[in-house]
Amino acid sequence: MSRYREIKNATAVVVGVRLLKKASTPRAHEAIRDLIVANPALSYQQIADFLGCSRWLIYRVAVEFGVRRPRGAGSPSRRKEGQ
Repeated sequence: MSRYREIKNATAVVVGVRLLKKASTPRAHEAIRDLIVANPALSYQQIADFLGCSRWLIYRVAVEFGVRRPRGAGSPSRRKEGQ
């Protein structure tokens, strides 16, 4: 099972009188947003590989929450160690 599915299941909510768990996509997206913000040195592809989902999902979550990252050669993800 991918980490993204684990995040969705971990943020599930009990619905109604019956014990029914409903996976929470918005909460999973919030967790992904927190991961993007906490790891500026990782590329979207690296985050997607870590979570076991597509790079496109990571990109869509970033757009959804307005998370902007530095671009170009000076961005943290492209810097060499020790600079």
